[in-house]
Amino acid sequence: MTVHDITRPTVLLTGPTSGIGAGMLRALLQHPARPHLVLLARNATALDAALDQAHAAGLTAHGVSVDLADLASVQAALAEVRALIDAGTISPIDAALLNAGTQFMTRATVGAQGYERTFTINVIAQHLLVTGIAPLLADRGHIVVMGSSTHRGKKQSFNLIPDPQWQSPAALATADPAEAPTEAKGRERGGIAYASSKLALVTAAHVWADRLGATGRRLNTYDPGLTVRTGLVRDMSAFRYWVWRWIMPVMALHPKATTARITGRHAVELALGDAHAGVHDGYVEIGTLTKAEPVTVDAERQRELIDWLDATIAPYLPAAPDAHRAPGADHRRPQEA
Repeated sequence: MTVHDITRPTVLLTGPTSGIGAGMLRALLQHPARPHLVLLARNATALDAALDQAHAAGLTAHGVSVDLADLASVQAALAEVRALIDAGTISPIDAALLNAGTQFMTRATVGAQGYERTFTINVIAQHLLVTGIAPLLADRGHIVVMGSSTHRGKKQSFNLIPDPQWQSPAALATADPAEAPTEAKGRERGGIAYASSKLALVTAAHVWADRLGATGRRLNTYDPGLTVRTGLVRDMSAFRYWVWRWIMPVMALHPKATTARITGRHAVELALGDAHAGVHDGYVEIGTLTKAEPVTVDAERQRELIDWLDATIAPYLPAAPDAHRAPGADHRRPQEA
């Protein structure tokens, strides 16, 4: 069994290899708590590079491969994390930063299970991650999920992303290949799919927080702001992407815009309790506690969405509750040899 300094927190991070996730990883590598890291990513080469960074900084780190477009892959990744905890290789998770997400400028593609790809990655996979990580958390464990100001409407993205359009979960999860992604209407539908997926995630986050709160754990939503020079919108039209890459960085001075390094630091401060330590079911934008849109607390929407998500992920959960790691159980850290 690997012997850990049990005073160091165990932090799980998805999407650490680029963009905002790389900013979070940088902040974790520099954090005085010297956390043990569990890094989940899709690209094996990039994941190895992230692990090398952690090891070079003197931290212990474990890598787990995951493809959020495939619920079976998420299931396998959760099982691998659970096995690491059961073996005493890592301690129960003190903080989980569920950063990984994506945007496509089309609604024509699907994930492995046939659901629209944006909704699969940004909502269904996140629900499976939150549900699967909950029993692996330490006694006062904390999950941070990644919101977006696009759930408020297109003005929050300087009109780069369209307004979200709420539909039934089944409709949001259904691909629409009617327009080619290279055509304006196709790109518009892809942008709507992204904003709508973030509206759904922020709506679901309130229920996730309720469920975790019942076991003494916390969940908060972090809005990274309009983070310039990331690859999130690389599929937009050539001109708009050029504006995003080279003109928008000037907008980092705007209070709603930022950089991956700055927003990554704020996210880590939230996750590890350096900021907003007592907040639960909060909405934090680039380090500032605000509120999500009122529509996200609509009880009927929440019920319809969570019922659908629970049914969708049911085949990818353990067949029976894991009694020795059930939510609320005594999650003791591995003892030193």
